[in-house]
Amino acid sequence: MLSYFLSTISVRVRKAKLDLPVNDPKLIVVADIESGLADLERRISAGPKESEDAYWTAAYKLERLLALSEPAESLYSELKRRVAEASDENLPAAPRLAGLAEAAGLLALDGQQQPPTLRPGGEAILRPLLLDTLEELHWAFQRKFYSRPIRRSATSRIVWIGLFALFLFILPYVLIYVHAARGEIDRIANWSGLPLYACMTSGIFGALFSRLLYLQMNWNALSIGGLKDAREFTSILLRACVGMTGAVVVSFFLQSNVIGGGLFPEFREIGLEHAVYEAKNRDGTPGLLKLMLIYPSKALALLVVWSFLAGFSERLVPSLLQDTESKVKTAPATI
Repeated sequence: MLSYFLSTISVRVRKAKLDLPVNDPKLIVVADIESGLADLERRISAGPKESEDAYWTAAYKLERLLALSEPAESLYSELKRRVAEASDENLPAAPRLAGLAEAAGLLALDGQQQPPTLRPGGEAILRPLLLDTLEELHWAFQRKFYSRPIRRSATSRIVWIGLFALFLFILPYVLIYVHAARGEIDRIANWSGLPLYACMTSGIFGALFSRLLYLQMNWNALSIGGLKDAREFTSILLRACVGMTGAVVVSFFLQSNVIGGGLFPEFREIGLEHAVYEAKNRDGTPGLLKLMLIYPSKALALLVVWSFLAGFSERLVPSLLQDTESKVKTAPATI
């Protein structure tokens, strides 16, 4: 990829030498580009002594120097091409650059002539804007290249911690089926902490799932510092702890009957349901398959759902607190 990019610069340097007059001062810049291009190719052929990021930085510098040697007659067309490229890359600065390019075209070009010609002083308007556009593009490309390993690392860490949280959530049910297979189903009756455990682990999983979705949708909007923070274990674990705390707070809200209805669990009905499924043949006779099913009750399932939502949604707990505060303020005082 880098070799192809350097080849395009080499071709454009030759084109600039053909287009520019013999005594044009821009030829000095063209000579600097040729020298820099030869030096960069020697550095690359000498072996990987430098990082690829350093090579791309030098290559982008050569392309910006090309903007200084661009013939005045082709400045506006080159500017429009670069602005279109910025729009294709969805750069945040693309709308600003497009607006500036349109305004610069009206000031720098004489539209009464066909084709439009460059007005006196138009070059001084278009060339800095072309450089600005190239800087935005190069920064976006460099940022994308630099952030790619950070993104992979952050995604990997969140996924692995999320899978561990999911394993912790499923673990009690694995043990339940193990006890059931051994005929020790009565030992499960002492698991009084199962609702709180399920609440905490589902809150952690919801928080990490939310964090992963947020990062996947906002990679390009985050700064390099934000990307590095998202990769840190402290940031990931802090988000998991916040989700767990939010799930516990929501569970206490639900238990206090501050809010109620069919979508909210009845804590007196939290438990495990036991059912036996007996298959029947088409003629109604008993079949060979007989399954003993153990699954969470409706109340426990609702508690898990609300705990997951509390960890997933960062605004659920604050909204509950605000609603409760407003109810307390409007409630009549009693003695």
